Amino acid sequence: MIDALSNSALMGNPPSLSAKDAAENNSQLKMDDFLQLLTSQITNQDPLEPMKDTEFISQMANIASLEQMQQFTQGFSKFADSHGEMLAQSYLGNHVNISSNEREISGVVEAVDKMDDGSIQIVVDGQSYNPADVRRVELLKPSQN
Repeated sequence: MIDALSNSALMGNPPSLSAKDAAENNSQLKMDDFLQLLTSQITNQDPLEPMKDTEFISQMANIASLEQMQQFTQGFSKFADSHGEMLAQSYLGNHVNISSNEREISGVVEAVDKMDDGSIQIVVDGQSYNPADVRRVELLKPSQN
């Protein structure tokens, strides 16, 4: 069926994405492309053996579901990134124990840096560390400041 869609679409009404554009968009079929393929399929179907409307509805529901899942995944990824940033910022001014490269580092978090690649680093005694390496966080007592 996909072959029939592709062949009929390429003969009459090509999809809106070129091969280059599709590759740049991770070859993901968008709703507009699906609707174009659907229109092409309806136009070029065998009148003696037409497709059932339930098949169209099922295909459209699958595409819509996939599109929503992709949007959810992107949104959740952004949420996870921002949560990691907030967690690193919560270390600021607290005493931490870090296990990095088989070394144990202990000190107060002086700063939280966001690197050019988007990663977050915490600074202890002038050295940057990955927040994932933090093994213990302690609140400083007023006399420890």
